Amino acid sequence: MKLELLDFTELKDYPSGSGIEFYDDQIYIVGDNYRDLLTINKKWTKPKLLNLFDTTEKKTVKSPKSDLESMTLLSVEKKPHLLIIGSGSTDKRNKALLYNLKNNTKTWLDLSLYYNRIKAAGISELNIEGIAEVYDYLVLVNGGNTANPANHLIITKSDFWKNQEKASLQTIVIDFENTGVTNSNMIITGITYSDVHEDLFLTVSSLDTFNAKGEAKPGKTCLAIIENLYRKIGREKGKIKVNKLIDLGGEDKKFAGYKMESVCIQSQKDHSIKLQLLADSKNSKLQLFKIGLDW
Repeated sequence: MKLELLDFTELKDYPSGSGIEFYDDQIYIVGDNYRDLLTINKKWTKPKLLNLFDTTEKKTVKSPKSDLESMTLLSVEKKPHLLIIGSGSTDKRNKALLYNLKNNTKTWLDLSLYYNRIKAAGISELNIEGIAEVYDYLVLVNGGNTANPANHLIITKSDFWKNQEKASLQTIVIDFENTGVTNSNMIITGITYSDVHEDLFLTVSSLDTFNAKGEAKPGKTCLAIIENLYRKIGREKGKIKVNKLIDLGGEDKKFAGYKMESVCIQSQKDHSIKLQLLADSKNSKLQLFKIGLDW
């Protein structure tokens, strides 16, 4: 597999980002303490802001913020929506938002019941960092921290919020040992799924210190791949192996010093894929990397 850095930009007027998605030639970016959803075209021009919260402040107040951490594209009643979810790290972060991309209507959801079921299933400290639709499933990723280093996939149905008490729930530990690194040193920060290649792509950081509520010092930043994910759902019990781990800084020095927050697919073909990576740097500015993978 060959990786190439195709382009890079810094977004000076949108200071934080936690999730990224691509639809109809537009990139959508959500920040975990920012009022608006940023939309920008694939050439990174013509930015627009779409309001998410009923407030005049650009940033939402930190203490009651919903901490919208990640998002994925869903079809709801045959209309494209963004499902944007909170991390679940506190009760105030159990919210989610369904954003209709056709008419910009918003539907707020309370995920407390389902998040409590995840905790009861053995993930005591929630820190939902990514979400992706995998055909008729939704796959969430819970990022680990120094106290609880395991990263988990949480697998459910694509409309789980409609019946949270009975919606399916499977938790699987993500195993990095196959790639030559220790599980306790790798923290997953975002995911996206390729229905062409049937692979799950994950942004990963190795961190000196990290917890669900605080800031993290970036170490090595990587792109991980779990191959043939759809065929493994329901078959893999307990653990699921990472098949490839790419050290982005080792591929190109321009990645050094950045913590990748999320990833989305811009385009894909039989033997290639183009990804957009969302990153935060030490100067608290938002960066976008465009990469190509060929194999």
